[in-house]
Amino acid sequence: MIWRWWPTGKKPSAVMKPRRRTFNIFRLLIQKGSYCLRPKPPSRWRSICKPGKTLSTKKTAGRCCWVMSGSWKKGLESGIKKVEVRKKTKKKVNARNRERSIHASPAFKMSKAAFRIVLFFSVFAAFGSALAQTYSRADQLKIADNARRLVRDRYLTNLEVLTHYEANQPFEVLQSQLNGLLKDAFRNREVLVYNEFRPGSNAYTTVEEYVKDARIFSSGKPVTNTLTLDEARYRISRTQDGFPFVSLYVEKRVQGVGKQGKTFRFQNQVEFRIRFVFDPALNAFHSFKIAGITKVDAWPSDAFALKPGDLEQAEKNENDLFTTLTSITESLKKVLPAGSTRLGLDRFTYNRCGINDPLSDRIFATLHSCLQKQAAVAVVPTTHRTDSLLWIRGYYREDLNNLRLVAEVFDARTNRVLAKIENTTLPLAWISGQNLRLKPAQYQQVLAFQDTLRQHFVAGATPLTVEIRTDRGRTGVEYWPGNQITIEARVNRPGHLRLLYVLADGTKTLLENDFEIRADQVNRYVPIAPDASFFCAEPFGTEYLLAYASQTAFCPIPAKPNSRLYLRHENGYALLVGSLTETLTALRCTIPPHQVAEDRIQITTRTVAR
Repeated sequence: MIWRWWPTGKKPSAVMKPRRRTFNIFRLLIQKGSYCLRPKPPSRWRSICKPGKTLSTKKTAGRCCWVMSGSWKKGLESGIKKVEVRKKTKKKVNARNRERSIHASPAFKMSKAAFRIVLFFSVFAAFGSALAQTYSRADQLKIADNARRLVRDRYLTNLEVLTHYEANQPFEVLQSQLNGLLKDAFRNREVLVYNEFRPGSNAYTTVEEYVKDARIFSSGKPVTNTLTLDEARYRISRTQDGFPFVSLYVEKRVQGVGKQGKTFRFQNQVEFRIRFVFDPALNAFHSFKIAGITKVDAWPSDAFALKPGDLEQAEKNENDLFTTLTSITESLKKVLPAGSTRLGLDRFTYNRCGINDPLSDRIFATLHSCLQKQAAVAVVPTTHRTDSLLWIRGYYREDLNNLRLVAEVFDARTNRVLAKIENTTLPLAWISGQNLRLKPAQYQQVLAFQDTLRQHFVAGATPLTVEIRTDRGRTGVEYWPGNQITIEARVNRPGHLRLLYVLADGTKTLLENDFEIRADQVNRYVPIAPDASFFCAEPFGTEYLLAYASQTAFCPIPAKPNSRLYLRHENGYALLVGSLTETLTALRCTIPPHQVAEDRIQITTRTVAR
């Protein structure tokens, strides 16, 4: 950019108007603090700057700096303001003239008239569609059935799973299931629902807060949710913005056992407000999502109900876990002895492998809920197991393209199976659609370990018996990070006891090398290592607790390192170094040789998936 200098005797404002480039230069001078680096102007021009000092930097060496005087600066500012005002005024005048010319043109008048006609017909069409906003009986049945399926299959089923998880599981474990509930059934995470556990003005919370309150209120014990969907009423309306929704009115019952062991029961009439979308091209209703759950005093008089014939057609071709376990529960009701009010429930695992995973969690929680509601029996936790109860146990595996679920009614007193129920209606596609895994990740590793144990197991009854248990029972035992593990053993005769704990990574820890059972400790559970504390920590996976009892002392395990097996002490633990086969052989060795009784428990240690 070239600098321009004002001639002598001319004011800046007078010369500034025709010189836009000079105008921009002086604006820059004022904005930058009136400093510039330029060569000295010609003598025939009067400089508006005063000579300054020569700068010594490399880039500006040999150049001079002029500082604008105060009087000239005021004149420049005044001139700039006048020019800006004139420019704004000229723009307004030009814009007004263009608008007048456009409005006066015939084309604009025609387009304006056409716009009025289009607007009139648009309003008329909208008004006509609003008047004609009625649904045929067939459409009403479709909308009501979709709303019922949403509440039953996606809302209630997932909620039952969340409120039937065992108390020892951390809430983070439920996060995946909770995300599935929010994604499948609700419009977003911020939808408010009526919370029975928060009476008063704070009765409406998010779904996540509702699940947390339910588990806190019951101390993690199961909470049963019941909806009278067979007696539901439906009402189709529109929001103020014109979006359609259906209101589903049901009676909701929530019951369980509180912190102090007292039974609680809530019963309210609620409205499920469900938004949906109608696609004219497909002539179908879709995208049904819950937009809110509120408490109501009464059902509207214009709400309609579904007839039994309508429900029969809707129930066809429904294949999901809830429907499958509902059918199994109905079959179990027929084979249970009359007067059964309490049942034990073991976890179902893949092909009896004993590994607890998300699929076994889902089956356990859903069947737990079905037994309580359909069979009207109290389900006893595994930690309260007694031989006087009947137990439901089972497993599942693939059967072509479907899942084979097997449930057995087991009598612990006679040690026999009273009845066996099988179901193969659940497609494997449902499991993959729920992002669940059919076969556990450690399945092959667990099979290999169990085969080794069976090969070294000495069959046949012995006069000496041993039984071990944890604070969480004997079957379906699982622990999470930070949980403390308590182990007890019961022997029917005085003798010696040896216990080994095998971690998920194969590490073998000797908990008791030669624990003596005295005569006063016979036939009662004795704490193992009462002075030590065992907490669940990594590695996580399938682990085993092995117990061996003998009436004579066990052989000592060598402490000197060798190629076969030796005992090494590390960080306060006694570790067995050697193969599993050598370990099992050494654990049974007694002096003199004597029959050894055995018992084992499979334990699953789990962590929250990230």
